[in-house]
Order: sequence, then C-alpha cells, then structure tokens
Amino acid sequence: MTDRPTDSGHGGGVYDWWSRHPRLLDAFYTVVFAGREASIRRRAVEALDLSPGDRVLELGSGPGNAFAELHDRVGNGGVVVGVDASAGMTQRATDRIRAHGWENVHAIRGDATRPPVIGQQFDAVYAAMSLSAMPHPVGGVTAAHDALRPGGQLAVLDAQPFQHWPMKLLNLVLVPLFRATTNWEPEANVPAAVRDRFVDVDVREFTDGTLFVASGRRADDAES
Repeated sequence: MTDRPTDSGHGGGVYDWWSRHPRLLDAFYTVVFAGREASIRRRAVEALDLSPGDRVLELGSGPGNAFAELHDRVGNGGVVVGVDASAGMTQRATDRIRAHGWENVHAIRGDATRPPVIGQQFDAVYAAMSLSAMPHPVGGVTAAHDALRPGGQLAVLDAQPFQHWPMKLLNLVLVPLFRATTNWEPEANVPAAVRDRFVDVDVREFTDGTLFVASGRRADDAES
C-alpha cells in the first residue's frame, strides 16, 4: 500500500519509512497474504489479460514489485508506467528499472488519484495493495477509469477487514494497527466503486475475505 503524498506528514513518512526497510515490508506482506503472495498477485495480473504491446499504468506502484511480470507480459513493444506518491518508493522502483535495464518501464512520483498522464491512453490499469491506502480510494478508481481507453481493463488487488465470524473479532485489533502502519482506509468499499464505474466486473476473495481481486472493463463508447 503506497499512495499518500510525501508532503502530507504522516502519510508520506509511513511509506518512505517502509521504503528504507524492504525486508520488513516483505515480512509484512508474508503475513498479510498468509503465505500466498505470489499466487494471489499472479491472479491479479492475469485478470488484466495483457498482450504484447499493451500500455499499462500501475497506481501506487511502490518499489516496483509488479514491474517484472507486467514487463514480461507486454514485452519490449509495450509500456509500463508506475505512479507512486512516496519519494522513497519511487526511488526504489527506479533502481529496480535500472538494474533490469528496462527501457519501456517508468516510475513517476505523483498522486495516483490524479496521475500525471494523458487520459485514455492505457490498455490496462493495475493497482495492488494501494487504493485502500490512499486518502481518497474512490478517486483512485475514477483515475483508473479516466486513464483507460474504451474497452481497457482494470485489476485491483487490495485488502479489507475480516468479513466472517468469528474472525471478524480480530478487526478490533488489526484495523487500528494497519491503519497506523499503512494509512489503511478500511471503510472504503473499493469493489463497490469498481462496480459503479466499470462493466463485466468480477470480485474474488482470498484468505477468509481479507484480500480481494476486483477486475472490470471500461465500457466501449457504444455501451456508455
């Protein structure tokens, strides 16, 4: 989760701190994903149905964990653009790009709810563990919609409180903890926002409902 501006005090400081402690971040995600991080992240990327040559925008790209898989799927003829508000995360993503020599992958520091890109130029938008950590998660869904060409695909991987008893009792402890350490906005109903703006929406839950992948398609002009 990586998307509050670095000049917003607590928000930017949280993710700049995480950027300086990558091993702790990896351990944190191991717990959050209950050991299924690789498979769930792969499911989320697969929901984009990418093809060689596609242009992909990632909102809240953090240290660029998804860049390798996104690059592999779009090939050298495609483009991957990651936007993140944290200076530390953007620098780590830039270092990753340089280390791999990717000429068509770019990391940009900016507000993911107002990404510095031209509208409707992307074939796909991806957001992994980021929208619910933005000050305005629904704004991130709107930004994704506006950045996509008609027919373009969105895939969101994100977290929500436990949905079922008796595990819901853990929310009393976990919600305040994660809010403090990740700027989590658990009240945000990201799947509902995706359903409101996109068509052919599919939502799949994992790890007792605490993780979900919500995917959808921007309507073609004829469907609008």
